[in-house]
Amino acid sequence: MKRFLVIFSVAILSVFSLDRLNTTPVYKIAVEAYPSTEESRALRDFIKEQIQSTGRGQITVSFPDTEERSWEFDKRGDATEETKMQLQAMSQVDKLVLVSTEDGQSLISFVDVLHETLEYRNALPESLSKTLVSDFLSYLDKKNIYLALSHTGSSSNSQVKINSLKSTYVPGEPIRFEIETTEDNYVYVVLVPENQKGEPVLLFPNQIQNDNFVKKGERVTIPDKRISFKAATTPSKDRIRAFVTREEWKEFQLRGKKEDSFYRLLPPAVTGTKTLARSLTPPPTLTSPIEQSLVTEWEYEILSR
Repeated sequence: MKRFLVIFSVAILSVFSLDRLNTTPVYKIAVEAYPSTEESRALRDFIKEQIQSTGRGQITVSFPDTEERSWEFDKRGDATEETKMQLQAMSQVDKLVLVSTEDGQSLISFVDVLHETLEYRNALPESLSKTLVSDFLSYLDKKNIYLALSHTGSSSNSQVKINSLKSTYVPGEPIRFEIETTEDNYVYVVLVPENQKGEPVLLFPNQIQNDNFVKKGERVTIPDKRISFKAATTPSKDRIRAFVTREEWKEFQLRGKKEDSFYRLLPPAVTGTKTLARSLTPPPTLTSPIEQSLVTEWEYEILSR
């Protein structure tokens, strides 16, 4: 069963609707060495190469090494006033990566430019810089999965239908729905929470319902009575997205804890920094096309109590 995962990190990034002017759902990312030293610039350039060669983002804006900026955030991750001014000047950037190497430590920070907040920060000894980069790229993969899921348009031509009894729920209320296909297909169903900090969740297949091949006209209840799927604890408008494919996506690995009923959409197991850094040909990762994967969407609202 541990093989379905990153189907979505690859598939979903390719299934966006064509009415979006051929844009790809990846972030425009600026990378800066701060403070600028020989070691931090080398790490910066390595990260830029990794992002660009794997299609994880669009690298933009080159900062002169001699130009000093202030990048400071409070304990909650909110930018200081001076940092906000710097971020507001970055009109063509979605995310900012700050890289530093000081006192034997390598540090990577990931900043949401639009919301002026610090999303990710991690540090490791310089000898473990590649491990640090790998952890950061895994985080970026998860962000890209969410972005792609949110970006992908639904289609009336999809071969899977979602049948639900309700469109509104109260926090903690059990949620169940039915899926049905018009042809024999493998079906993948994902929960996309409105809150972008919440990771997408693979609802089907799951730990109990691990056979996701659905025959024409067959109705499958998700989840079945052995699993509990409840509305979030805060008001929101979450979405259920269903995909079908003729062939089972086997080439990816699904990861999850044994005690979890559902799997989290985690980053690809195939993205090893050491291998990709030496590859002359960009590998088939996030933006690789998996054709004929149309999307059916059902949105439900979680009300206040």
